[in-house]
Amino acid sequence: MRAATLVVVAVALSQVHLSPARAGAPDTVSDQLIAQFATATAAQSRALIIRKVGGRVARDLPSIDAVAVRPRHGVALAVLRRALERRRDIRWVEPDYVLRSSETPDDPDLLRQYALGNGTGSISARQAWDTRTSCAKVATLDSGVEYAHPDLKANIWHNPHEIKGNNKDDDHNGYVDDYYGVNIPKGRDSASDEDGHGTHVAGIVGGRTNNATGIAGTCWTTRIVPVRFMDSRGRGSTSDAIAGMQYAARSGAKIINCSFGAPTASRSLHDAVQAVKDRGILLVVAAGNDGKDLDADPSYPASYGFDNIISVAATTADDTLASFSNFDARKVDLAAPGDGILSTYPTDRYKTLSGTSMAAPFVTAAAAMLRAKDPDASYRTIRSRLLSSVDRLPALNGKVASGGRLDLDRALQGTP
Repeated sequence: MRAATLVVVAVALSQVHLSPARAGAPDTVSDQLIAQFATATAAQSRALIIRKVGGRVARDLPSIDAVAVRPRHGVALAVLRRALERRRDIRWVEPDYVLRSSETPDDPDLLRQYALGNGTGSISARQAWDTRTSCAKVATLDSGVEYAHPDLKANIWHNPHEIKGNNKDDDHNGYVDDYYGVNIPKGRDSASDEDGHGTHVAGIVGGRTNNATGIAGTCWTTRIVPVRFMDSRGRGSTSDAIAGMQYAARSGAKIINCSFGAPTASRSLHDAVQAVKDRGILLVVAAGNDGKDLDADPSYPASYGFDNIISVAATTADDTLASFSNFDARKVDLAAPGDGILSTYPTDRYKTLSGTSMAAPFVTAAAAMLRAKDPDASYRTIRSRLLSSVDRLPALNGKVASGGRLDLDRALQGTP
């Protein structure tokens, strides 16, 4: 990690290795439910019962004593469901969920993304995608994002209360024209990226997937809130980082990716982490790139020890701890792929970087996918699910608290 000055205390946690190369609820069938009868019931009787509560049988499913049901004209689906659930002769009612084929995304560079593959070093994303591909809103507190990048623009959040380019603070939040996130040091405008670090992080979280373009993101669809607090050299002040956390919280993001750190324990940053904790926000934090034990050489915010922080080390394609990665059996929670990670880069390019900065956004995406699955889940529940479902690896024993590397599929299935 680069040394911090008295003014600038946070630096991006990544290393360049190669040259540039080139939300929500489960899907259901509209206006259709499945209802199972409590006892074996003849087809004519099933149809009569359904008709009495304002529905009609769309398909008979006799093998399970059930029917697919649609509401009759003028009856709302929610009303029909409540009427069915009140009947003693109905055992259960549920939506008619949409099932997906196990397709492989058509992004041409997916084969270069070992972290999203099926082999050693991967987070089991392919298996997880058979269940879910959408994610909840995420904020990236970083150097900004190239929000017009062809592999990102569809997943970038925009401020619904701001009119783009009218030189006014339409929503009275203190920032003018903050349409695609905000440039905190400038105090106005969208969060453009002059460094590239933030764009790379954003692509790992939510590069648009299955769009026949570039790379695949861990989240196929999401809303990324770009919050720029670092400059073109990947450096930013503590006060700007705190203002960025405040902005991310106001945007409604419950998960913030923090791929930065510094060796100084700032009281103000400590209190800012406490403030977002009080608002139920999870911070996913890079552990740092000094190859050191954080017990002896702390890095902040990773070393604060709050229960709304997940601190992330970096692993390689061989499932070993990356040589540059910080570690600690107490303060570093788990690991994720961070060595040789291909992702988006300004302006419409792709680049391979290494660092715990690249590992953290995989965990951020996993947390956002869990939150999309259960929008009411607390940060504690999500954190516990991620740490209890890791793929335990001998190389990480005694190096991270969970002893393992992120496993997205296990986390999504709730498999310890």
